[in-house]
Amino acid sequence: MSSDRVPIRQVFHGRRGVFLFSMLLAEFGGGMQGLAISTVLPVVAQELHGFALFGATLAAGNIAAVLMLSFSAPLLARMRPAAVIAWATVIFLAGVAASVFAPTMEWVLVGMIVRGIGLGLITGFGSSAIGGLFDDRERPRVLGLYAFVWLIPSIAGPALNAVIAQSVGWRWAFAWPAILVLGARVLMGAYASAIPWEKRKEPVRAVAGVVVAAALGVGAAASASSGLWPAVLFVAAALGGGIGIVAFLRAGAPGGRLLSTLVSFGALCAAFFGIESLLSVTVIEAFGGGLLLASVAITAALIMWTLAGLRPRPSARPDRVTGGLVLMVLAAVALVVISFAGAGVGAIVAIVITAAVAGLGMGIAYPLAMSEAFEGPDPAMRVGPLVSFAETASTAWIAMICGGLYSALHGFAVAPGVAAGTAYALVIPVALAGVMLAARRRRVPWVARQPPVE
Repeated sequence: MSSDRVPIRQVFHGRRGVFLFSMLLAEFGGGMQGLAISTVLPVVAQELHGFALFGATLAAGNIAAVLMLSFSAPLLARMRPAAVIAWATVIFLAGVAASVFAPTMEWVLVGMIVRGIGLGLITGFGSSAIGGLFDDRERPRVLGLYAFVWLIPSIAGPALNAVIAQSVGWRWAFAWPAILVLGARVLMGAYASAIPWEKRKEPVRAVAGVVVAAALGVGAAASASSGLWPAVLFVAAALGGGIGIVAFLRAGAPGGRLLSTLVSFGALCAAFFGIESLLSVTVIEAFGGGLLLASVAITAALIMWTLAGLRPRPSARPDRVTGGLVLMVLAAVALVVISFAGAGVGAIVAIVITAAVAGLGMGIAYPLAMSEAFEGPDPAMRVGPLVSFAETASTAWIAMICGGLYSALHGFAVAPGVAAGTAYALVIPVALAGVMLAARRRRVPWVARQPPVE
């Protein structure tokens, strides 16, 4: 059977199919809650008089997830899958509860940190489970489904959560997706025995990951301040974070094919989410568009990602991973030009089209780039946390850089278009580095293997 034509019923067959369904359901619930947090957090900060902690609260979850992923490989090597699911769920729910019942903004911040730790643990586990349950033909198809699961939350999530927050309060907007996640996790635990697992020793290589988490925290704090020293700290955090990400991946995958695959995958994620993080502010601030037009640009990127990712083509030529990164470079260059030279409605239309191009690049490349990391001889429970770290840390890192640079330039009264264009320009070298690594990478020939026993 061609690797480009894996029927959907094949990946949903048997016990592993039920486990996959439960993972996708949990991802859906997590996506709805993540969007609820970003949508209603300004309301929370206003009600609890905590705008001073708004930025820290928004960034805390990702920083905590990166920190947890730094330690997750040895934990996953020692804990049975059902135990990992149980502990990750308990930690996640504790974080949600701390935020839902928070009397002050400080407790919301604590809740985001605890929630991020739980998500970091389950994210590394989920990637490992996919790597162990599905072979090299099936895995890109499975990973393409994750983009599809995010489609409904991306389109309907912000509006739905805004209605809930206005009708019954922001605490319910935070809480209701957790009920969905809990149900999905219970189902995951019931079918966790489908995952191939054996206990082993895995060394702790957390130093570089801790450096990355610290750099993200320092960078986020520095971007909220003005003056020479905050600027110096921000640049140091940006450089330290980037070096730390590569150092952590190199410690876990010392040289060769796996390292280049992980770094190019991280560059892909950083390029797309760097662009995505600036779309709204560019439309609204630089060209006077409203929130609706800004959401159109973001939705265009996400829809194209979803549609292009549903049918991954690992054997296609030209290579889809390299091609996706090239599209990311072109999109970033176009957004720089539009931001500096565009005007009016025409610029907004161009931004929407360019966002769709970036989404297309992500869609054709993401499931294949992520899947390739599992193609070598390394155990899935070792590779999974590295893949999740590459995605989570790179996304948080580029968001800190692009958002922080825009905020800093805005503070110096730089025109919004110039500020956005300068921030987009930082995405270009990241995407180019990904292109070079992807073009030079070596694929591991697919070898047929028996699927896990149902």
